[in-house]
Amino acid sequence: MSLLVRLLIAAASLFALISAASADDSEPAPNSIAIFAGQATWTNFTESMYAPWKNDLTDIGVAGLAYSHRFGSVNDFTGGMLPSGIGDHLFIEGEAGASLRFGDESMGEGWLAAYLRYDNLPWNDYIYTTLAVNTGVSFLTETSSFERSRDSKGEAAKLLHYMGPEITFANPENKNLELLVRYHHRSGVFGLFDGVVSGSTFITAGVRYRF
Repeated sequence: MSLLVRLLIAAASLFALISAASADDSEPAPNSIAIFAGQATWTNFTESMYAPWKNDLTDIGVAGLAYSHRFGSVNDFTGGMLPSGIGDHLFIEGEAGASLRFGDESMGEGWLAAYLRYDNLPWNDYIYTTLAVNTGVSFLTETSSFERSRDSKGEAAKLLHYMGPEITFANPENKNLELLVRYHHRSGVFGLFDGVVSGSTFITAGVRYRF
């Protein structure tokens, strides 16, 4: 059984245990702490997302911790520019995080990111689900040999663009506790960052608590 599968099982078990013990029907709180872990994949980012069964996992793991704050909905900032079904449910969040890589590669990472999160999905009365996308920057404490080996030009850099798209699941009666699945991705954005074309992608799972 791979490390990633074990992490998914552990995160789901912890989520179910805590959720059942602390259910309430309040709306999600603005602040949160998330913990997650996962494995790197050789598969490129796009294929990794749209054909996850093709992922070629490596022996490089990651464990991370992130703090985020929800600033409000898009309509809060624009005075109701979008229809309520979209603008009232599309939230702007900021995140700061840190992680450690282990296994075949050992180093630290820190990132800052801005997220858009949407939560008006038709099945949310049964499983409260959110979808989030982001943009940000990520800094490694050392240059990654793994990232260099994946780059078509053999380039690597400590500072790269950060993407962490994710999906979360929660008990509708306890929206402050979420199970999350996140793609933890660093990229040179086609050479924009120091000529780096590629980067790295980790498939992760974890738990978020809002307060």
